[in-house]
Amino acid sequence: MSYSILHVITTIDLGGAERQLLTLATCQREKGFDVEVVFLKDKPTLLKDFLEVGVKVDSSFAGLGFLKQVLKLKQRKSQENLVVHAHLPRAELLCALSLRQESFIVTRHNSEAFFPRGSAKLSKLLSRFVLKRAFASISISKAVADYLKKTGEMSNLESNHIIYYGLKNTSVSQKEKTGVQSRPTQLGTVSRLVPQKNLPLLLSALKELNSVNSSSFKLAVMGTGPLEKELLSIAIGLGVEKTVTWKGQSKDTLSFYHSLDVFVLPSDYEGFGLVLLEAMSQGIPIVARRISAIPEVIGELHPGLVNSDKPIDLANKIRQIFGNKEILKQCLKYQAMRLQEFSIDRTQLAHECLYSSLLGQRK
Repeated sequence: MSYSILHVITTIDLGGAERQLLTLATCQREKGFDVEVVFLKDKPTLLKDFLEVGVKVDSSFAGLGFLKQVLKLKQRKSQENLVVHAHLPRAELLCALSLRQESFIVTRHNSEAFFPRGSAKLSKLLSRFVLKRAFASISISKAVADYLKKTGEMSNLESNHIIYYGLKNTSVSQKEKTGVQSRPTQLGTVSRLVPQKNLPLLLSALKELNSVNSSSFKLAVMGTGPLEKELLSIAIGLGVEKTVTWKGQSKDTLSFYHSLDVFVLPSDYEGFGLVLLEAMSQGIPIVARRISAIPEVIGELHPGLVNSDKPIDLANKIRQIFGNKEILKQCLKYQAMRLQEFSIDRTQLAHECLYSSLLGQRK
């Protein structure tokens, strides 16, 4: 069936949802679909990347007030063979208010309230309104779906599909790490500097790691966010500021991953954790908390999972993973196996089936 795809998303900045949309849209173009992206606000960091793979981008909505965006989307010429796919709350609400009922699909990318700045009651009301208007909803993990149902933001009767994120290349592209070495062990994470990511836990674990051998571990953090000054202050208070490098935001994540010995994700929750797939694809052993969607992605039997939010436990797991050659080899072998589950072709096909159902119902 021939059809076009219109993705409506709040931003095309460097977040996980935005980068995954770029990967999905690229795959959809390679399969021969006509693909366009509408974004609603903020700087279009990924604009050039979308255009380079043949995805059209409508920048005319950015900068408009929400009501004007509603009117503008209403005025777009209706196409019989057009699938509209909304990502992130503002874009979802826009489509729900602008389009006919059951004429679009939404993806829930986060285990978060739909409207976190409002009351729980208002957030639940808006979330259910959008889902009732949509033809179907997608959750990027079972953890997201469970969160939505537990909080009441999704009815237990709601039709919901689990479609995981995917990578274009699921083979490990870097040689395996060999373990014990003379230089300091380089830890790293890619993270927004927000409370959800619990970077104070990682900073405290770094202090524990260096409490025996001074500066035997170093940490690099790639990302920006509202907690930047607070995290700098915490690092100073813990006495680890000289062993932490704040990289800021960058599109060049590949060279960053190549510099790491261990990737650490101390988050309190994750909708999916695209960075986990990226680290696995570069042959970087992962240490992360057994919480939310993390074990869904890296596997319940992953040796780097930590069952606690205590800095000493996180530090001990890092020592265990990178300090023992046999465990390190097991970790990397397990990650390479898990990575095969997350092909973008599989992700794209699952979307294609859902799109065909929408168009079949329309006809």
